[in-house]
Amino acid sequence: MPMSAPLRFGLRLPQDGTDFGELREIAQTAECLGFHSLWLFDHFYHFPSYNTVSVLEPWTLMSVVAGATSAIRIGTLVFCNTYRPPALLAKMAATLDVLSGGRLEFGYGAGWHQEEFVGYGYDFPSAATRIRQMEEGLTVIKSLWSEPRASWAGKYYRLSDAICEPKPVQRPHPPITIGGAGEKLLLRAVARHADIWNFLPVPLADYEHSAAVLDQHCRDIGRDPQTVERSLLTPTVTADRERNVRDQLDAATARGYFWAQSGNFVQGTPDIVVSRYRDYIRRGVSFFIVQLPDVRNLKQIEFVAKNIIAELV
Repeated sequence: MPMSAPLRFGLRLPQDGTDFGELREIAQTAECLGFHSLWLFDHFYHFPSYNTVSVLEPWTLMSVVAGATSAIRIGTLVFCNTYRPPALLAKMAATLDVLSGGRLEFGYGAGWHQEEFVGYGYDFPSAATRIRQMEEGLTVIKSLWSEPRASWAGKYYRLSDAICEPKPVQRPHPPITIGGAGEKLLLRAVARHADIWNFLPVPLADYEHSAAVLDQHCRDIGRDPQTVERSLLTPTVTADRERNVRDQLDAATARGYFWAQSGNFVQGTPDIVVSRYRDYIRRGVSFFIVQLPDVRNLKQIEFVAKNIIAELV
């Protein structure tokens, strides 16, 4: 990570409800409590649990949340390259960055949820092809963000004297996050394109291995590994008593899918959770994106801010 990177905490917002007043209250609560950023996911249905069928689209929701807040940053883990043409996405991102006053966090990925690809009529090629498409998409996006007129003739995308104005407020561009741990292609793409690498709180030995692979990819292309910031999407289940932790965990795991993967949780009373977070801070993580079992519970957001984050910053 960059040597000067401060310790920061983001919060995942819910996307399975249409009550704008509730979403605004969650966003503004996080902003008042000092969270660095709010984060969404880019899925159409059946995520984060298979029973979830009502899901708000992230770009639209990001725009609404930006208008309901004034300082907190806004991002998505991660936009799927295939779902929107990269040139259009560059224009959308530049617009949101300008209108939010430079608050966009740009997460980008190759996509993985085959059911959605098929359901919405997108091709679902091999993982290697999807990653190559993602890399070329990022090249297109960065060209539009930086050049007065952008031209590109690649394998998957083309531009011809394309104009993207206004440019993003953030220079040279909004921070680019890529998540995942595929050793041969994905982490190489992180080294080539990303400002921030995002991963999950896997066992420490697994995290150290993936971080070492990323470092080597950076060295292979002549990049200082310290210039890639490390972030962690951190499902966190915590309460003042173990009994309450178990109750939260039981309710979360009953929803299945994402929440059934308990090996990727950080769970326990605050002393245990703080210690687990510190394990990753010692290994270079400076950015935690907290996912709570019930982010609609404003008291739980406050509990995390006061009992976890305040102990770490």
